[in-house]
Amino acid sequence: MYRRDVYNKRGVEPKNIESRFDIDELFFSITDLKGKILASNNVFIRVAKFSKDELIGKPHNIIRHPDMPRAVFKALWDTIQQNKPFVGYVKNMAKDGSYYWVLACVYPILDEEGNIKKYLSIRIKPSSDIFKTIPNFYQDVLKYEYKEGMDKALNYMIEKIKNLGFKDYEEFSKRVFLEEIVSREKSLKGKSINCPNYSISKTEDKELLNTLCSQLTSFLRIEKYYQNIFDRLKTFLEINRNLNEKSNEILKLAGEIRLLSLNASIESYRIKVEGFSFSTLSQEMRKNAEYSEHNVKSLSNIIDIADKAINDTNFNTLSSKLQIDSITYFLNETVKKLLHLSISKDEQVEILQNIKDLFWLLEFFSSKLIKNINETKKILRKIYYNINELDNLIERLNFIHINGLIESAHSKNEGGNFTIIFSQMLSLVESAKRDIENINQNINTLLEGSENADNLLTIIQQNINKLEKKFHFLIK
Repeated sequence: MYRRDVYNKRGVEPKNIESRFDIDELFFSITDLKGKILASNNVFIRVAKFSKDELIGKPHNIIRHPDMPRAVFKALWDTIQQNKPFVGYVKNMAKDGSYYWVLACVYPILDEEGNIKKYLSIRIKPSSDIFKTIPNFYQDVLKYEYKEGMDKALNYMIEKIKNLGFKDYEEFSKRVFLEEIVSREKSLKGKSINCPNYSISKTEDKELLNTLCSQLTSFLRIEKYYQNIFDRLKTFLEINRNLNEKSNEILKLAGEIRLLSLNASIESYRIKVEGFSFSTLSQEMRKNAEYSEHNVKSLSNIIDIADKAINDTNFNTLSSKLQIDSITYFLNETVKKLLHLSISKDEQVEILQNIKDLFWLLEFFSSKLIKNINETKKILRKIYYNINELDNLIERLNFIHINGLIESAHSKNEGGNFTIIFSQMLSLVESAKRDIENINQNINTLLEGSENADNLLTIIQQNINKLEKKFHFLIK
C-alpha cells in the first residue's frame, strides 16, 4: 500500500470535494523552462483557489495532487523537452485541498532560432467515456510506482495502454484528445461567445478595450473557419479507417487469387489434351496475380504513410481549434473585466503578452496544418494511381477467367475443378473491384475536403498576419 504523504509536499490534507468549473471554461498557464508559472488567466486562479501573487513565480507542481503518479509527469517532461506537445489527464489539488480534473495540453513556445523559450498549457474539463476509466487507472499505476519507482511505473503504464489496443502513449493521447474535444463540442452545442456591449464602459482604458474588442470580433470570425474544419474531421478519420480496412481486405484477396492460380496450374496437369490451354491460362493468371499482390503490398505501404499524415492532420486540427477557443475565451474574459475596472500598465502588457503567446501558438499550428493537408494530398494521389493500376490488373485477371470458362466448356470432363476455381476467381475479382470503387470514392471525398480546408486556412493566415501587426505595435 502506498503512502500518500510521500507525494504530498504541501502537507495539505486532500479533500474529496471538487473545485468545480464549467465545461465551457478554458484556462491556461505559461511557465518557464523549469516549470515556474509566468502567467495565467482568471479561471485558473479561481479554480486553484490561490491568489495571483501566490501562483506567479511558483513551480507548477504547487497544485499537484498526491493521487497523481509521477510517471505521468515524467512522460510530460520527456515529451515537451523534445519539442513535442503533450496531452494527458491530470488531477490537481486546490489550495484548500479540494481537487479538480483537467485534460492538459502542453505546448512548447519557440524563439526565432527554434529553441524552446517557455511552455503554454491549456486545460479543459474532461467529459468523455475514456475519462471515466482514468481515476482507477492512475490508482493502479500509483500503487505500482510506490513499490517499483517512477521509471518502472512509466513502463508499466505504457504496457497497460498497449493492452488497451494502442501502439504507445502518443497514440493513446491523440485518441483521448479527439474524444474530449468531440465530447466538449456536444456539450457546448448552441452556446457561443458574443462580443460584450463595451460602449457603456466607464473604464479609462478605452483604447485597450477597443483594440481587444476588435480582436475578439476578428477571432470569432476565424473561429467559424476552424469549426468548419473540425466538422470535417470525423469524415477524414472515418475515411482513414476505411482505407486501412479496404487495404487489408484487398491484400487478402490478392493472396487468395495467387493461391487459386497455383491450384489451376496443378489442375491443368490432370487434363491431357486440354491441359496445354489450361496450363497457359493458369500461368498467365499466376503471373497477373503476383503482379496484383505486389501492387497491393505497395498500396498498403502508401496507405500506412497516409494514415500517419491524416493522424497528424487530426492532431493539428484539434490543437488549432483548442488554441483559437482559448484566445476567444481569454479575450472575452479580459474585455468583461475591463468593462468594470481599469488596470495598470504592467497588467496591460501582461494581457497583450498572453494574447501574443496564444496567438503565436495558433499561427504555428495553423501553418503545420496547411503542410499536413498538402502532404496528404500528394500521398492520396499516389494511392489513386496505384488503385487504377490494380484495377487494370484485375480486369486482366477477369479476361483470363472468361477464357478459362470457355476452355472448361470445351473439355470432355468440363475442365475438372476449373469451373469451381474460376467461379471463385470471379467472386474475388468482383469483391476486389467493389473495394477499389469504395476507396476511390473515399479518396475523392478526402481530396475535396482537403482543398476546401486549405482555402479556409489561407484566409485564416491572412487574418492572423493582420492581427500580428497590431500586436507588434502595441507591445513595444
